[in-house]
Amino acid sequence: MVSSNPEGLVEWVRSLPLASRGAESEIRVGAWMGVDAVFKLRIPKAYMHPRLDRVLRMSRTRREAKLLAKAHSLGARVPLLLAVFPSIGLIIMERIQGRVLRDAIREGSYRAEDLRMAGKVLGRLHRGWIAHGDPTTSNYIVSGGRVYLIDFGLADKATSVEDLAVDIHLFRRSVESTHAVQAREILARFLDGYLAAAPGLGEKVIERAEEIRLRGRYVEERRRTVWAG
Repeated sequence: MVSSNPEGLVEWVRSLPLASRGAESEIRVGAWMGVDAVFKLRIPKAYMHPRLDRVLRMSRTRREAKLLAKAHSLGARVPLLLAVFPSIGLIIMERIQGRVLRDAIREGSYRAEDLRMAGKVLGRLHRGWIAHGDPTTSNYIVSGGRVYLIDFGLADKATSVEDLAVDIHLFRRSVESTHAVQAREILARFLDGYLAAAPGLGEKVIERAEEIRLRGRYVEERRRTVWAG
């Protein structure tokens, strides 16, 4: 059915229960070869030329699948890749059922070890020079006493320490805006796990992340000065 009728596979996937819909893709849930799975289907954009849209969906699907597979090989707790069909923009992966870390923190039901494990996942990715692109507490799931990092839609190969440092900067900013009261504790425990998983490299990444934060503050101060003047 897959090779001879990809449109039929798309139609079948779109008949599955919808979990969420974003600007680029639909997330649906169901079973694949007897495994509880998540189906990520990149949807065509009506405003884009069909050929260009297809090429972009194919390349982004391939990239995400490759990085997800590499992350798993590095020992990072991420969903297991089950199948990929680039021609129709479809990735099928293991469904991790549990509690979103963001919600666990808000409700006070998280453990300090959960934060350290979250840091370790990102550290293992960085050790393999993978930048996640969106490592917020919304993209971590606590399941069975373990913490998994999901959603590799913005992930990419890192070519510099700065690329990796952006992940740390984004995590810090998301924690400060979403969990302001616990921000200091969350960041400290997260970085403790991160450094344990990426010794040597981790220190350089954190130092660069601080430089990024200070650059942002400088730009903001300059903007305020211009507006005030």
